[in-house]
Amino acid sequence: MAFAIALGLCLLVLAWLAGSPWWTRRRRRRIAARPFPEAWKAVLRRRLPLYARMPPELQRQLRQRIQVFVAEKNFIGCDGLAITDEIRVTIAAQACLLLLNRRGDFYPFLRDILVYPDVFVVDRIVGDANGLATAQR
Repeated sequence: MAFAIALGLCLLVLAWLAGSPWWTRRRRRRIAARPFPEAWKAVLRRRLPLYARMPPELQRQLRQRIQVFVAEKNFIGCDGLAITDEIRVTIAAQACLLLLNRRGDFYPFLRDILVYPDVFVVDRIVGDANGLATAQR
């Protein structure tokens, strides 16, 4: 009986591990298939001059990757900055340019993007015994 339960749990874990990437790909395909908002296209033309010179296939790929990036990442405005679609799309476009024609995983260890309204300045750098330098404000 205990063997059957352990085997069942192992099978469930294996099914979850095997199914998780499949669900992620499926969800991302659904997100990328949505129509790209016209307002976002205007942001790309205004904030990413390279976009207009890209071949149509790369433009399409960039738009799809932007949609997934915006859906998966949490944008946080610091010091009272209100996050707008213009900010989201501009940051996502810059990040997704690096993923074009790759099988990249949309920065898997990146969850939150902190956006400051102005230049972020570090006041000092502190080193520890291991030689790791940490910036502190």
